[in-house]
Amino acid sequence: MQKQQIQQLVKECSMGLFDLACSVSGHSSWDLNLPVGVIDARKTRPKLMVTAVGTINSMVRASSTIGHPLMQRFFERMEHVGLDKALEESIGGDQADDFAEIWQAYKQERFENGAPMWSIEDATAFVLQSREAHQDREGACIAILPGDPHSIATFSLPIAFLTHA
Repeated sequence: MQKQQIQQLVKECSMGLFDLACSVSGHSSWDLNLPVGVIDARKTRPKLMVTAVGTINSMVRASSTIGHPLMQRFFERMEHVGLDKALEESIGGDQADDFAEIWQAYKQERFENGAPMWSIEDATAFVLQSREAHQDREGACIAILPGDPHSIATFSLPIAFLTHA
């Protein structure tokens, strides 16, 4: 399903992606100023935004807590048993003190910055992906897909495909 969603988004954003491909091809070597695409598809009409890969977290808010293994386990349990039960299990589990510390940091982070969209680890992986994509003559993109919660997909597209489509 996600592959079809991405293909549809690429079609709908083709003009902007053409411009992105032209910008990327103008960079002979990778650096943190390399342009990348962010397609926000949470609304009815998707919106393509372009930013430098080095500033991706200003567009896609990153979290230093949601990638933690205890938070990952909590989110997984929450999907199966709901928020209250997952929180009860985590607070009463073997690693209750560690979870309480990361939970507090997560709540503080949300209070100060709003809801995160992905983890710092995900953002770092995307920066590295953009480097590989550039070496392969591709443009790196992120799609923020609708849902509750939303999901994020990262992908790259050949510059030749985008400029000849």
